[in-house]
Amino acid sequence: MISRRTLLGMVAGAGAGSGLGGIGRMLGSRQESAAAATPGVRTFHLETRAVSWELAPGRTVKAMAYNGRVPGPEIRVREGQRIRIVLKNSLAEPTTIHWHGVDVPNAMDGVPGVTQKAVQPGETFVYEFDARPAGTRWYHTHFQEHRQMDLGLAAPLIIEPAAPEPLAYDREVTLVLDDWATGAAEPLPPTREGTAGGRGSTGGMMGGMMRGGSMMGGRGMGGMMGGGMMGRRAKAHEPAYDTMTINGRAYPATVPLRLRKGERVRLRLINASNEHTHVVRLAGHRLHVTHTDGNPLDSAVAVDAIPIAPSERYDVVVIAEHPGAWLLHCTQPGHARAGEQMLVLYEGDSATRPTAAESSLDGLRLWQYGLGRGRQILPPPDGATRTFEQTLSGGMMGSDVWTINGKVWPRTDPLALARGERAVVRFRNMSMEAHPMHLHGQSFRVLAINDVRLEVPIVKDSVDIEGHMGSAIVELTAHNPGDWLLHCHKPMHMDGGMISLVKVS
Repeated sequence: MISRRTLLGMVAGAGAGSGLGGIGRMLGSRQESAAAATPGVRTFHLETRAVSWELAPGRTVKAMAYNGRVPGPEIRVREGQRIRIVLKNSLAEPTTIHWHGVDVPNAMDGVPGVTQKAVQPGETFVYEFDARPAGTRWYHTHFQEHRQMDLGLAAPLIIEPAAPEPLAYDREVTLVLDDWATGAAEPLPPTREGTAGGRGSTGGMMGGMMRGGSMMGGRGMGGMMGGGMMGRRAKAHEPAYDTMTINGRAYPATVPLRLRKGERVRLRLINASNEHTHVVRLAGHRLHVTHTDGNPLDSAVAVDAIPIAPSERYDVVVIAEHPGAWLLHCTQPGHARAGEQMLVLYEGDSATRPTAAESSLDGLRLWQYGLGRGRQILPPPDGATRTFEQTLSGGMMGSDVWTINGKVWPRTDPLALARGERAVVRFRNMSMEAHPMHLHGQSFRVLAINDVRLEVPIVKDSVDIEGHMGSAIVELTAHNPGDWLLHCHKPMHMDGGMISLVKVS
C-alpha cells in the first residue's frame, strides 16, 4: 500500500531531467515580451490564476482559470500552423499544460518530472509546436489534476483541417462538460461503470454473461456489483461531486442554443470531468456522430444519445428539423437536476417550456465504438510488430491503489518501441471500475472491444475499458519519439498508480 502523498512525490521525481530541453523554456519579463515577435508563428498568452466563479445564481466557487474564464479560452488554429503559447503562472502553486490529443514534441507534453519541470508561481513558460492533427482537441493542467482540473483548468483546442472537410454544416458550437464538488448540494451517484453504465449495464465479460438474461430483471450485474454494495462503496478520498456544468455554467445559467429551422449545427462535445461519464441527449433530435476524439468517421452514425467517458470527445451534427423548445441534457441519474442541461430553442417558435429531462434510455439507440467506421489516417508501420499486455486492477474494498500488471507507477514496466514499429496493446480490466486509458503524443486505432473485433477500427486517443473483465485491443505506429504517458484519465486512478510509459526511440 502506498499513500497518495508518497505516490505524488514519486511521480514528481520519476525521470526528472529527461526530456527537459527543446523549445520549452522559462522566460523573464523582457524575454516574455519578445516571445510574440517571431514571424509566421501565431502566439497566444495564457495566465493561470485563482478566481471566484459563479456556476449558477447563488452558487459561487473558488476556481482556477485560464485568463479568468472557466473553461479557459478556446484556441482555434489551422492544421500545421506553428503556434506558441506563453503561459504565466499566477497561481500560488506550480502547474503545467498538457495538449491533449496533439502530436506535440515530447518536451512540449506538459508532464511534470517527465517532459518538463513544473512551472512555479510567478514563472512564465513557453510551449511551441505545429498544430496537428486536425480535430477537437483540448488543453488542461497536468499537475495535481485531481485538484486543478476539478477547479477549472481545462479548455478547448480546435485544430481546423488544412483541406476542406467532406462534412456539411452551417455553424458549430463547442460544449465542455464538467463536474464540481461545491458542498452546496447532495452528492451525485458515481458513474464508475463508464460507457457501459451509460448504456444501463455493467459491461465487460461479466456484464455480457448476465445481460439479456432473466437474472436481476435482465439489468445485468449493475445492481449488485457495479451499482451496489461492492461497486459503490463510498471512498473517503473521492470528491463529493454535486454540480454539473456545460461551458462552466449549471442550469438555469447555461446559455441556450438557438436554432433556425433547417440548419445543420456541429456540436463539439468535450468531457473535461475528472470522474463522471456523461450520456448526452438532445430531446426530439438525433445526433449524427462524425468524429471520435477529433478523428473523422467514414460516414456519420445517427444515434439518440452518446456516452462520453472522461477525456473523450465527440463531434456530432444536429439537423434542426423539429421546431419547439427542447433540452440538451445528460441522462445519467441526477445530472440534469445538478445543472447538466441547456435550453434548445427555435427562432420564431412560441414554445418556451420544454419537456423535463428524462433519464430513461429505453428504446433509444446509443453510441458505442463498434458503430463507427474510422478512416485510415494514421501513418503505416515500417518495422516489427510488438504486443503488450496491460492488465488493469485495484480499487478493491475502498483501496486507492490502482495497478498495471500488478505494479504502480513509476515501477510499471514501459512499453519500449523503435520509431516505425507497430504496437498492439491488449487491455484487460480486472477491477470493477471503468478506466478511460489515454495515450499522450499520438493516437491509436481501436481494433476490438470486449473480445469483439470492430468491423472497421476507429481512431482515438482515449478508450474506455469497461469494468468487470472488460477489454480492448488497440494498435499504433510509433512515430513520435519520446517518453509518453499511457494512463487512466480519472486522476484519482492515475494518482493511485495506473500509469505506464510508451518509450519511442
